[in-house]
Amino acid sequence: MKPTGLYIHIPFCIKKCSYCSFYSVKSDDRTRFDFGKALMSELEQRVRNKCIVTIYAGGGTPTLLPPEFWGEFLALVTDIADTSDIEECTIETNPGAVTESELFTLRQVGFNRMSMGVQSFSDTALLTLGRIHTSSAALKTFKSARKAGFDNISIDLMYGIPGQSLDGWSEDLKRIEDLAPEHISCYELSVEKGTPISESISSGELSKPDEQTCRKMYLAADNILTEYGYLHYEVSNYARGKSFISRHNSAYWDRTPYIGLGPSAHSFNGKNTRSWNVASIEDYLSQMKNGNSPETGREEIDIEQAALETVMLGLRCNTGIDLWKIETETGVSINRDYLNTMIENNRVIVSGTRLIPTAEGMLYADGDSINLIE
Repeated sequence: MKPTGLYIHIPFCIKKCSYCSFYSVKSDDRTRFDFGKALMSELEQRVRNKCIVTIYAGGGTPTLLPPEFWGEFLALVTDIADTSDIEECTIETNPGAVTESELFTLRQVGFNRMSMGVQSFSDTALLTLGRIHTSSAALKTFKSARKAGFDNISIDLMYGIPGQSLDGWSEDLKRIEDLAPEHISCYELSVEKGTPISESISSGELSKPDEQTCRKMYLAADNILTEYGYLHYEVSNYARGKSFISRHNSAYWDRTPYIGLGPSAHSFNGKNTRSWNVASIEDYLSQMKNGNSPETGREEIDIEQAALETVMLGLRCNTGIDLWKIETETGVSINRDYLNTMIENNRVIVSGTRLIPTAEGMLYADGDSINLIE
């Protein structure tokens, strides 16, 4: 059995944030109950006899489902799958969406890692993003998670927020020294068409920091967090040592198989097939009630596309890529002239047959990967 990651998408939120384009909806108790039953059915349908090494409950806001449900869910995973080598069991939450007692129970039922959507320690920025919490609420939830026994906590921070300055972003980063989370994800705000924040920017009501300022913000994160001892191991991710690198997310970057449960969740067989579920809670519940698969689409990935993905994902990570392995296993050719340009511009370093991106080079992974393969 291949080691496989398990992702569970919980599509419920108390309130949808102004920038969010992920599939999420408001819900009532009945919908959450029905969804829980459907999710257990899909788990039975797709995970039996698999070798599960990581579990990640994301969303949405997974903690809107009660801890007791998660206890039953994790127990079922253990019953039907091989979890003897499980490395990491993560649940996402947002400040204001989980109580201290719920955090204790979540830790007791088996989650050993928590990911918190803090986004900013500025109340003004949080208001712009449409978040339901304040900075003080984020600090309170973090401390409650520590008290509950979570000794592996990741927090999300966001830069490129309308009205945010480079100094303001730096102040957010400096809060990390006292909190000392085990993991930090720093994402640039992506303005997705159709979201409220996109409409506000288009109308001129809000103004996003320009590309050069966002680049400086990215580099500020690299400078400040590495100074605090964090390992910048992927373009957006930092860990307080190798033991705290996200095992689950790393599977996405090295093309390890993963199974996605829930509406809009994606799956990958580790070779050449990617599939995804219906992006509708109603359709998902209907399909599961009738004993059908919620899968709504799939794509086959050819050798050249797989090579491109390997290069692109590898150039986002501090481990880089093995040029010799890529050429010999896929048959594609590396454009040496373009490679020399990358080296000259200090975007990569050559170490034997490996190509290692610099911190700034990680920013160019998408474009460089396309130009690097002939």
